[in-house]
Amino acid sequence: MLERFLALAAARPEAVALIDGETGDVTSRAQLASRIDELAARFAGAGLRPNDVVAIQLPNSVDFIAAFGAILKQKLIAILIDRDATETEVGNVLGHFAARGLVYRNGAEVMISTRQAGGVNVPEGARLIKLTSGSTGMPKGIVATEENLIADCLNICATMDIRADDINLGAIPMSHSYGFSNLVTPLLVQGTAVVISNDYLPQSVVNLCNRFSSTVVPLIPMVYDHLVTAGAGEFKTVRTFLSAGAPLPAAVSRKFRERFGLPIHTFYGCSECGGITYDREGAAVERGTVGRAIGKVMLSSARGRLSVRGENVALGYLHDAATFHPFEHGLFVTDDLIELRDNGEVAITGRVSELINTAGKKVNPREVEQVLLQIEGVREAKVYGEPAGARGDVVAAAIVASPDVTREQIRAFCLEHLSPHKVPRIVKLIESIPVDERGKVKRAVLAAL
Repeated sequence: MLERFLALAAARPEAVALIDGETGDVTSRAQLASRIDELAARFAGAGLRPNDVVAIQLPNSVDFIAAFGAILKQKLIAILIDRDATETEVGNVLGHFAARGLVYRNGAEVMISTRQAGGVNVPEGARLIKLTSGSTGMPKGIVATEENLIADCLNICATMDIRADDINLGAIPMSHSYGFSNLVTPLLVQGTAVVISNDYLPQSVVNLCNRFSSTVVPLIPMVYDHLVTAGAGEFKTVRTFLSAGAPLPAAVSRKFRERFGLPIHTFYGCSECGGITYDREGAAVERGTVGRAIGKVMLSSARGRLSVRGENVALGYLHDAATFHPFEHGLFVTDDLIELRDNGEVAITGRVSELINTAGKKVNPREVEQVLLQIEGVREAKVYGEPAGARGDVVAAAIVASPDVTREQIRAFCLEHLSPHKVPRIVKLIESIPVDERGKVKRAVLAAL
């Protein structure tokens, strides 16, 4: 991957690589290559050696890209840590995966710290560890090679028509799988420039796009919702709006299209394999799907569960520094339950892990949510299971609705359209669904309401 970028820099050293959205400062390909060399020398000077694990905790910045490039140059293994992770969380990750180094910011200065640690048990060629939630509270690591990352990038760029001369808006976090795949790798693999931002505010998004002529805008559903409701100005240069990270509500898709005159293209994927499907036409969520298979990815379904095959699929899970469990070569079986339609589009019908076991009967929360959203005045609904002792779980629903909607109306409507065991026993009428910065629902917060 680094070799590809260095070849691009040699061919056009003056070409724009990164634009600071706050200051307008431009970093050329040659300048980024030089910064990569500087950080690689610092890694070597700090005593870091090939296959040592080095964590990156940086905001979207030139240094984030340069740090990853330096890791590639020194044949280290990167762990991407959320820019907002606490010191305790960072320490837990470093210890859990025997990391030897950490790249972080102290004010405006990039710091590199090292620590004593043993080796890590990963296959040869591992270059990136993405973090995902573990069942024990400690994260799991998803181990990927450069070949996996390049294959994913080529799939994304070819299918989404992201070109070398496009300008990507870089507001989604580069430390997350979505941001890494759609911002970092297209820059390194084919030279697609990025406008760097750490600001999600609706008018800021519009202003950045217009000021720097952004043509491709990857965002999360929460930001699209805010763009619709905040009365932000018009986009002048954007060709493609992308949405991933969480499900895009059909109502937001429709309102955005009506407001701005362009559709939102849903991008569905997971950290284990990057891109899976893409909505080429736009507005797929209004058809109940997430589009068709991306690039060279092959999809199949066994008992409704989605399987993904391709060179983009990562090597496997690193549960801790010593415990690596490989995936079958090039194959990842997801937790998503799907319906493959005749036209090749994929409809996600639920998740295996989300099924609610109530007195021995399984309830798919997506089915209940679809019924709830038919109720006049209900704007959002999230259905989940709450523990109920020997019974297992009971069906709970957190609902954002107009003031005239009552719990009694909700239960009565559900009884007309659902089997009794699927009707929510717990109904929470709230002002907004609690979500994180990616737009994903905070389940623990819901349960605590």
